[in-house]
Amino acid sequence: MCGGEYGEKDPNNHALVQHAAKAPTCTEKGWNAYETCSRCDHTTYAELPALNHDFVQHAAKAPTCTEKGWNAYETCSRCDYTTYAEQPALNHALVNHNAKAPTCTEIGWNAYKTCSRCDYTTYAELPALNHDLVNHDAQAPTCTEIGWNAYKTCSRCDYTTYAELPALNHDYQAVTVEPTCETDGYTVFTCSRCKDSYTADPTDKLGHQFGAWSPNGTGSQSADCLRQGCAHTGSTDCRKFTFRTAEGETLTFCPVCGQAENAVQLEMIEAATAWPLSGSLSAEDVTARTNGEYLSVAFETAGSLTRPTGRVRLALPAGLLEGKTLVRIAPDGTQTEMPFETKRGKIILTLDFVNSELPVMLFRLVPQTAAL
Repeated sequence: MCGGEYGEKDPNNHALVQHAAKAPTCTEKGWNAYETCSRCDHTTYAELPALNHDFVQHAAKAPTCTEKGWNAYETCSRCDYTTYAEQPALNHALVNHNAKAPTCTEIGWNAYKTCSRCDYTTYAELPALNHDLVNHDAQAPTCTEIGWNAYKTCSRCDYTTYAELPALNHDYQAVTVEPTCETDGYTVFTCSRCKDSYTADPTDKLGHQFGAWSPNGTGSQSADCLRQGCAHTGSTDCRKFTFRTAEGETLTFCPVCGQAENAVQLEMIEAATAWPLSGSLSAEDVTARTNGEYLSVAFETAGSLTRPTGRVRLALPAGLLEGKTLVRIAPDGTQTEMPFETKRGKIILTLDFVNSELPVMLFRLVPQTAAL
């Protein structure tokens, strides 16, 4: 012991040993200079704790085709500590491209490669060839054949300076033959220089424009053509329809000529007009006839009936229904009052042929004081 004779310690009696200081590092502890006693456990040692790393952040850098990269990492400002991890260069992601031969006017290239990630390329341009010109003599046009000036073409491509000179053409004079009811029309063109001739511009024959059809009394009907210079008279069989007009009574009539059985002849209403609202109306030649008691409405061309497929508007002189009610008569005898409107001296009503099986409609003109 380094104490006195009576057991007291005397610090001045230590056999001191000097120890050098050791600075702490990021990962290891340190200490200041201190003393110990070679005979006892006396010490002035005082530990200095490890400093821990002083981190510095570093951003990531993605690798490219030709340069390495790294992820985000940390280093210590005091020591060589690092989390750096290198990422190798990617190398090029090569894409093959076909060659394209140059033409007279466009550049070409050999087969080459590019990288899908960067601008790497082995592309090498081949210049345009320019035209390999061939000279051609001029040819003058004639009356029937084209001509051209002197021109050039290319032996490798479709380049040309060819400019067509049109044929002189014939000096045609036109004579028109007008169509008639039964013959087509056309125009004759004759050249005043060479008498070459051809026929063109055909026009369809007009067809007869018949006036009102009249009964012949034999179940047929006839009508004269109204066109100037035509003396044709058309004749066709009547097409008759039967409607039940009352209990035990019927009316059989032809809507084209107006011939009626058991009733007065139905006369033409010249001022009747019609137009489609829906569906189709193959002939706008409405044939409306009346005998003061009955009114028939049909559509005909050249004496043949046509049936509309939709709804039709009909206009008649307003005086026709003055003091009367219009009642539609179905073939089975069903009678229905028919609404209409009056505009500018006309009565206008809508006829619905959508569900009609017949090409004709029959109406009764009922005095307003009489019961249906």
